[in-house]
Amino acid sequence: MLTTRRVLTSLAFLVPAAGLSGFAVVMSRRLVKRRPKDYRRAEITDDGRRIRIELDDYTKAPGEFGVFDPLTEKFTRVGEVTLVNEDQKYVERRVDPSGSATGCLGPFVDWTPDVFFEPSAVGDRYREVNVPTEYGSAPAWLFESENTDTWVIHIHGSWTGRSIMLRDVHAFSSLGFTSLVPTFRSDAEVTPRQADSSHLGQTEWRDVDSAVSFAVARGAKRIILSGWSMGGTIALLTAERSDHRDRIVGLVLVGPVTSWRKAITAGAVRAGVPAIGAGLVMGLLEVSAFAAMLGLEEPIDFDALDWVDVADRVAVPTLVLHSTADQEVPWEISAAFQRANPATVTLVPLPESHHTQEWNASPSAFTNELTHWVTRMILTHQS
Repeated sequence: MLTTRRVLTSLAFLVPAAGLSGFAVVMSRRLVKRRPKDYRRAEITDDGRRIRIELDDYTKAPGEFGVFDPLTEKFTRVGEVTLVNEDQKYVERRVDPSGSATGCLGPFVDWTPDVFFEPSAVGDRYREVNVPTEYGSAPAWLFESENTDTWVIHIHGSWTGRSIMLRDVHAFSSLGFTSLVPTFRSDAEVTPRQADSSHLGQTEWRDVDSAVSFAVARGAKRIILSGWSMGGTIALLTAERSDHRDRIVGLVLVGPVTSWRKAITAGAVRAGVPAIGAGLVMGLLEVSAFAAMLGLEEPIDFDALDWVDVADRVAVPTLVLHSTADQEVPWEISAAFQRANPATVTLVPLPESHHTQEWNASPSAFTNELTHWVTRMILTHQS
């Protein structure tokens, strides 16, 4: 029979273990399942020129952002911070009338880095197309250009939507390439819905590869894959596995997940959880039965989703644009990615911003770095 001391010792071990197990299950779900919107209270000021919104690290960040009103289904574009009230916990920002709906706003809104909202805001020569995939047709926006030889395929991250990549289309626009902004299987726009869980890029890359085939069938001789966050994972997989990988001449990655192991471990550390907790998360997602319970078609292969711990895995010229202040996918992961692939990867630090909000913090810095690299590495090497 256990003595009291031995019982207490056992409980001291079991309680943290139970907590870590619970964390692992919750974190696994958060990684692969769509989360509810995090709405904030907001209103338009009496003069109609500013928005007053709940204060937090995101709403007070410098730059250009958007808010979406779920009641009216309208967007408002906002700019500089004009007032921060720490006592009453709100911030005021200027409203950009040229990119906003008119009228009332709130009382609750979704804060978003999306500032263009509609494809017409970044180019009038666009049309909706359907990309054939293994599960059927996936909607995409095609921005047509005189240059049909070089295409950019813009790849968004998990649980966002294709409109989030209009910032990327805007950044590339001066180069005159044809742009394609596809959807993939876990997107809400895909009908009928093909996946209720994100596979961290492991299956989604096949839908982007279908977009590559779409571009090649329409005359693309050179393709640039531009992926943000998990879109970076997808771009890297597509560049390795596509039947048309010989046409892929460059990658542009923004705040990319180049190692899901390291990203998950960083998330655990940020949550104050021991590293073993991150190991439990990955261990669960690698188990077929648990993966199936989360709605995954297959368990996650973390070796396949790691370009940091394997030297020289990246064969394509690659630009990484990343804020040194990114906490969701820490800058250090991109620095390690560049060190592992020194011959192909260029890493450029951008002004402080939250995850994949580098463009918002400084559109000019983002666009200048992107166009300079593409001009030097892609255009000067065209045959």
